[in-house]
Amino acid sequence: MPGANGRRAIGRGDAHGSRAKRGEDSLTAGSMSSVHIPPEGPECEWKEILPRLDRVARTLAAFANGVGGHLWVGITDDGLRVGVPDARQVIADVRSAGELCHPQPVLNLRRHRDGGLILVEARVEPVRPGPVEVTVEGAPRVFVRDGSSTRPAEEAALHRMRRKDGPTRARLDKRTARVLSLLQASSPLDQAEVARSASMSRQAAKRALVELVQADLAQEVQGRRYSLTPLGHRKARGSSRRGSD
Repeated sequence: MPGANGRRAIGRGDAHGSRAKRGEDSLTAGSMSSVHIPPEGPECEWKEILPRLDRVARTLAAFANGVGGHLWVGITDDGLRVGVPDARQVIADVRSAGELCHPQPVLNLRRHRDGGLILVEARVEPVRPGPVEVTVEGAPRVFVRDGSSTRPAEEAALHRMRRKDGPTRARLDKRTARVLSLLQASSPLDQAEVARSASMSRQAAKRALVELVQADLAQEVQGRRYSLTPLGHRKARGSSRRGSD
């Protein structure tokens, strides 16, 4: 239901899918029920207003270095739809932020009408081979998604992004799949925490983590702790859906 001043709240479990040509400024009209916004996470970020362009560039580059993603503008951190006053300016600013990325990722830009509000969506395509870099204080930096946050990439992640064939398609055994599910539910975790939570030896936990890292499904963060990559989150979601069927 609309709130005060035409604002609308969105649910955390919504799903969305749309596509536009690079640089396209299109307008899709819809009611509350037809404009679906996914929750924030490895493939989605909400912004009430755009921050500095170099900050936007880091988010765009992080999506491009993963499995792609969506940046929505006109939505508060709490999920309240407030819209943007000047959608064309937002789109121009996102394009400018994309130009700060090297190589530039493909951006599909759309305006969505939601009642009396206008929301802007920037869909970012993944780049292979990578990485996509952003110049920060005169030096090129690489950024990745870690859950719903953007952070600098570790050296191991840089090595995987430079592979010309992209991430390895892995078939996980039951032990490694269990660790994948564990990291989806609770991360970051270190090797000992994985072993304890998954009821396996530390050596078995280490083998599972190495396998997940090599498959680009997990990444080392915060010094010897592990979390899922965007690809890992996507695989874990797929495994959960198959398990519930």
